[in-house]
Amino acid sequence: MLNYIKAELWKSLHHRVAWGTTLFLVLCTTLFGILMSSATYAELVGGVSLTMLTGMLVVPLLVQVVDGNRGETLKNEVAFGLSRGRIYGGKLLSGLLLGMLLCALLLMGLLGICFPLLSHSDRAGEEASLAILLFCLAGALPVWCGMFALCHAMAVIFPGAAVWMTAYYLVFFVGQPILAALSTLFTGGQLSPLLQAILMPYTLLMPPYLSGWLTWKYQLWCWGIGLGWGGVSTAVGAVWFSRRDIR
Repeated sequence: MLNYIKAELWKSLHHRVAWGTTLFLVLCTTLFGILMSSATYAELVGGVSLTMLTGMLVVPLLVQVVDGNRGETLKNEVAFGLSRGRIYGGKLLSGLLLGMLLCALLLMGLLGICFPLLSHSDRAGEEASLAILLFCLAGALPVWCGMFALCHAMAVIFPGAAVWMTAYYLVFFVGQPILAALSTLFTGGQLSPLLQAILMPYTLLMPPYLSGWLTWKYQLWCWGIGLGWGGVSTAVGAVWFSRRDIR
């Protein structure tokens, strides 16, 4: 499995979509840094803490890096004797590692470059902002992983990238709010925060939702919901992939 993951990472790093996505995110990060050039370092870190939702938007692009050219090598991998479980799991894990590396690159690059350039007038505020940032990252990580597993399964089930990527954005940012609204009909007109978070995981990463939620209960919700989406998506995708006719 380890050798397969290494091979997938090597292949992904030579994918044009990977470099295009990285360049786009670097430009966005640079623009964010420019917009925060008049702020203090503590304010910059605080601003980064409110950008966790962007990970939900980037997930499909990372999945496309891993699964975009699977048809070119999938038949050969199966013919070579690799089990379908290893192929599916290897692509999933390599994509997750690629996403984590990209996230670390962007965050460390932004915070590292801006550290000597911005004012450090509030040391206590910086420490508090860094702690909040780490807390937000700890909560966002399982949600991102769950959504990556979902997109990976969708990429296997649906024939074209345009189909599943469109479905992902429409369902999560249009369909899920409608579903949540309909569910209020069975809950007396009020939707519980937990049910809302399950139906719409991205709400866990929205700044208004974070207000007053810097507690271990919030972390429990993020990890439980994120791993739940990831586990169900992986099970469905793996079963579908095991029965798929590969030509």
